[in-house]
Amino acid sequence: MWKAIFEGSHKTCIIAPRCKRYSVTDFVYLLNAWEENNKFYYTEAHILQGTEQNKELFVNDFKKEKTNKKFERKGNFIITLTERPGWMAAYMPLWDKRIIQTKPVIQKQDGMEVWEMASWDKEPLINILHRLPKEFKIKIKSIQQTKLDELFLPHIMPKLSNKQKEAIQLAVKEGYFDFPRKINLEGIAKRMKISKQTLQQHLRIAEKKLVPFLTENILDENYV
Repeated sequence: MWKAIFEGSHKTCIIAPRCKRYSVTDFVYLLNAWEENNKFYYTEAHILQGTEQNKELFVNDFKKEKTNKKFERKGNFIITLTERPGWMAAYMPLWDKRIIQTKPVIQKQDGMEVWEMASWDKEPLINILHRLPKEFKIKIKSIQQTKLDELFLPHIMPKLSNKQKEAIQLAVKEGYFDFPRKINLEGIAKRMKISKQTLQQHLRIAEKKLVPFLTENILDENYV
């Protein structure tokens, strides 16, 4: 199996500017795409990461996007159906049937995006760059043959409350789990505007849910 990681941006993106404006990260799965009546349609699943306030600002703005024909939301999860001009069918290389989207497209807070894709052969991955419109400023960060245990496929994640998710995400982002730590519990609690004791409770419950999930999904090195 071949795996490639792409990074860059494109001018017609309707997500990246909002991620930058509201300091939200959007993890996007490309679900399907088709042409109809000189229009280009595609369905995406979005998983949002950021503070609750910023995510609400992002969602309220994204709902107003005129190209959205359908918009459904449940918490941090959004499904959209987008209608674009027919010429945007040039994006179709991203939906090449030979390509596997092993991870969501990461729409970052700096306006850039990262794709990770895989294929049985190297050629379909290389062809992405050759077939996309010039407006795409995309480069390959890496392309290599990889083992099965290095590919990620979606798993059913434990259910966390909004505060538990915000606490664990903020702790990771600000370096609480780094060595040496870049922030202490008091600092995170201040950012979330809650007490240190409440923060500790959120983190402990989140860790209790996540650690068993992560250890259950670690493949034995001898398995593959």
